[in-house]
Amino acid sequence: MQSTDNQEDHGSGSDGAVTPDEVKKILILDTSAFFLSIPLDGILFTVPRVEKELKDLRGKARFAVLLDGGMEIRPPLQRSLKTAQGAADKIGDLRVLSETDTDLIALALELGGTLVTDDFAVQNTALALNIPVQSIIQREASPRIWQLRCTGCGKYYDQIPTKAGDCPICGSALKRKNK
Repeated sequence: MQSTDNQEDHGSGSDGAVTPDEVKKILILDTSAFFLSIPLDGILFTVPRVEKELKDLRGKARFAVLLDGGMEIRPPLQRSLKTAQGAADKIGDLRVLSETDTDLIALALELGGTLVTDDFAVQNTALALNIPVQSIIQREASPRIWQLRCTGCGKYYDQIPTKAGDCPICGSALKRKNK
């Protein structure tokens, strides 16, 4: 006869199953998550480029503490990166996202995690991909679709019409406008 006194409790459900409240959330951390000492409860991930963006001592120290606590640094897979870039291009955020930003979005997509960031363009692209976002101190972004408008002739474009990023009609700069 086995004793039940030494068996581990693997959840509060009556059948011993883990309840949703007990599952740790996967959090993908943007650079801004290292600037403040906010509580981060979950399984933590970031991308290699984030560490390179940290310049101040406080951010680097916070990064080191979280790394010692089990945070994992992981680059995204190429197919996830292409999906993230495609979504950002479709809604007009690609030209304002850095490589670090698209890496973070791609990793969140891969891992099915929540993206922790205050960057509105990152949040907007994540929302377009149905990736949950958690802002740090800013309000969360509302989903937007952008188009480009020439500052000279006023023509609208859904995508950048030239490699130089200027208007092919008059040569003026293009600015993002809410569609």
